[in-house]
Amino acid sequence: FLQECERLNVLLDTMTRTLQELDLGFRGELTMSESMEAVQSALFMDQVPQAWFKVAFPSMRGLSLWLQSLSQRVAQLQEWTGAPSDIPLVTWLSGLFNPQSFLTAIMQVTAQAQALELDKLTIQTEVTKKMDPADISAPSREGAYIHGLALEGARWNQGNSLLESSQPREMNCEMPVINCRTAVGLRTDHGVYLCPCYMTQQRGPTYVFSADLKTKAPPAKWVLAGVRS
Repeated sequence: FLQECERLNVLLDTMTRTLQELDLGFRGELTMSESMEAVQSALFMDQVPQAWFKVAFPSMRGLSLWLQSLSQRVAQLQEWTGAPSDIPLVTWLSGLFNPQSFLTAIMQVTAQAQALELDKLTIQTEVTKKMDPADISAPSREGAYIHGLALEGARWNQGNSLLESSQPREMNCEMPVINCRTAVGLRTDHGVYLCPCYMTQQRGPTYVFSADLKTKAPPAKWVLAGVRS
């Protein structure tokens, strides 16, 4: 979380500096430069300025929705800095700059406690029945709770705790709170779809990890359907 705070501070400092420069340019106290004009144009078009995008979290959203996400990220880290010695009961995984580091930290705790090699560990997920993170009253006994994931191409049947086909016109399905814990070796469980999770709708470079989702249908069905989170 310290690294998250540092990266967020860099972003906020960049936003403050560029907006102050733009304000001085409007006042005539500073000559308008190409970078200042680029910020002005992006703000007018409801886009994230490139100067901010370079130091920001991966996102494909317009400026308005991006600012809402930024505000939520700031709130999560402010809550943590209020009690830095305590790990949050539930972490908004998609609200982190580098969610891979958070998942790696979970594996490192297990590796140190059980004297295991880190490169032989993986993250295993268990979907809970809790939709609201506020319903979690105690930390996970093993691993950590996360939230903020949503399925595309399928839906999660909370009653049966199974993956199933999406309903008509259903674009995505919000997932319940998930417990991430460490497992040793490769996951080869039958009846489980390894759902790839990404930071944005863009696949590939924004891949984070694969979540274990139980299914009665063959996992190949969801692979062909392009189911992802």
